Amino acid sequence: MFSPWYDMYRMLRRSTAPTLATAFFAGLATVLVIVVPWFHFAYRQHEVHVGFDTAAALIGLLASYLLFGRFQRRRRLDDLVLFIAMSVFALANLFFAALPTMFWDVESSPFSTWAALTGRLVAAAALAFGAFASHRPVHLSRRATSLILLTPVGILAATALVVGALVPVLPTGVEAELSPEASGRPRLVGHPAVLGVQLVVGALFAAAAVGFVRRSEREGDAFVRLLAVASVLGGFARLHYFLYPSLYTEWVYTGDIFRLLFYVVVLAAALGEISSYWKAASLAAVLEERRRLARDLHDGVAQELALVGMNLKRLDQADPYVQRARAWVERGLDDARRAISFFAEPVDEPLDVVLARAARDVAAREGTEVALALTGHVDAPPETREALVRIVSEAITNAVRHGHADLVRVELEDGKRLRLRVRDTGTGFDPTATRPDARGGYGLQIMRERATALGGDLRITTEPGGGTEVEVEL
Repeated sequence: MFSPWYDMYRMLRRSTAPTLATAFFAGLATVLVIVVPWFHFAYRQHEVHVGFDTAAALIGLLASYLLFGRFQRRRRLDDLVLFIAMSVFALANLFFAALPTMFWDVESSPFSTWAALTGRLVAAAALAFGAFASHRPVHLSRRATSLILLTPVGILAATALVVGALVPVLPTGVEAELSPEASGRPRLVGHPAVLGVQLVVGALFAAAAVGFVRRSEREGDAFVRLLAVASVLGGFARLHYFLYPSLYTEWVYTGDIFRLLFYVVVLAAALGEISSYWKAASLAAVLEERRRLARDLHDGVAQELALVGMNLKRLDQADPYVQRARAWVERGLDDARRAISFFAEPVDEPLDVVLARAARDVAAREGTEVALALTGHVDAPPETREALVRIVSEAITNAVRHGHADLVRVELEDGKRLRLRVRDTGTGFDPTATRPDARGGYGLQIMRERATALGGDLRITTEPGGGTEVEVEL
């Protein structure tokens, strides 16, 4: 009854916990900076700002490249907007901050200050919009898709032209020589427009964090979840720049650390996205190889065994050697079919889905009814799934061929231990009298070996006339 609500709670906890924890510790650090004098630190390192801006530009370009790849793959509006946002962040850091400072030493010039400020404001607005944007598909031609790459460049060019035209009347944003060393409390210095924009950008980051959390709850996207964490750090960075605007001075202060952490988390999100691409490529290769093996088995071994079985039917059926040969052929053909089914199925299907399909296939082939009581959404490694599928198949086959069962019940329980049961309504047998040539003795031995290989136990409960129960516990 409460399972859907519990699943929703678990999903909410997974998606919001990192973001809330980041907000808590960032807020705690902000309070300490405000009220505890010894918590302050400042370094007069002009080159560190250049390093931060360069790192921000490179990380932003990597993230924008991956976001453009997501857009090409999924054709979604939100991916397109996020690509533009991250590209503008990267290019603004590179062309309005890092390169001017490295080559012309104009970090505190009106153009550098206001151009970088405007570019980051536009990027933050795009980030917030992308966090809430619709995920509906966007149908663009190949030429239009190529032109999308020029959108961030156009935004920066327009910003440079407007700010450049206004340079003669633009005030100094923050005095470059301003020092936080002697400040025992926040200093709201700098032009009011600079401080106001920092608050606006911080609010946009906060809104983006909320949007990304909602998207991660809905889609379970790890990349988006990390963007929510990064947005929290970006918002606190702007709050610290408001309390002391070190971004446009020669000093490295707390806002710079939060800004660096923002890009570190973006880098982690990008690396996670690359890792997911590698896994997807590996999975695609595995699936293709499995399909090839299934085709080869179907067109080769299975066909040859079927032909041998057809020719054996022309021989004397009373001959014990012919009977034994037919039994071997049938068992080999069953194994080949199970292998084909195993290789043809997806590798990431839940265990209950795989067992249900295998049980129905074997029951239909052997001419019996099957009842299923399987716990849903059970994940298991491929080797575990294969072994349990073969145990179920062997148990159903024995129940019909040797026990003449007209109903087989398959149960799967996922608790502290994984438990699989196969019960039949057949004639049962005396387990102490089982020989390799009676009641599938070889099959029972192989089932035990498969369970043992998985680190589990296999128990058989039966008596003549009372049916049989095969239980595997892992």
